[in-house]
Amino acid sequence: MSTFTPPRMHVVRKEEKEARLTAFVAEQLAAAASDRASREMTVLARSADSPVLRALAAHTDAIRAAGYRIRVIAVLAEGASESVVKLMDGAATRTGCDARLLDAHEQLAVGDRVSWIGDCMRREPTKRDAYEIYSADCGETAALAHRSFDRLWSFAGLGQPEAVAATPEIAAVAAPVEVPIAALAEGETAPVVSTRH
Repeated sequence: MSTFTPPRMHVVRKEEKEARLTAFVAEQLAAAASDRASREMTVLARSADSPVLRALAAHTDAIRAAGYRIRVIAVLAEGASESVVKLMDGAATRTGCDARLLDAHEQLAVGDRVSWIGDCMRREPTKRDAYEIYSADCGETAALAHRSFDRLWSFAGLGQPEAVAATPEIAAVAAPVEVPIAALAEGETAPVVSTRH
């Protein structure tokens, strides 16, 4: 019988970030091996060099063997390591997106119950410690992560074809995307939002 595990926030030192994420992914893949849950994985990352993508890349073979469908938004079109390129090969990928997405938080959602939410993407993960939320068994948090990803996905690729194989060469030439702002009723002003810590 599965027990509910509420999401927990942790302060993670920059030197430990990738190792903690790699261990978290390993635990969740092992737990999901016998589960009939959804095999969808969504990733919102600062760039293809982000620790969350490097952590997933360490488990590329296990992810493929489990049959996960991966969708990735890498906001900045920066180069990726060979292992990340291997992970993203065959994944639905959008890169070089509108820089306003940097106000969001990195996130990973795996199946129906697992999610991780990282720090704001404007805070470079290799230069600062971070606040992260690990959720190993919360359907509501995972559903919210997938839903927010779907909304970002719907406009992250406007004006550019969906990349099936994400290589550094493709990422380098991806054009920035203009995001349409919803029409406002007469007299209304756009809301002001801040996600900075």
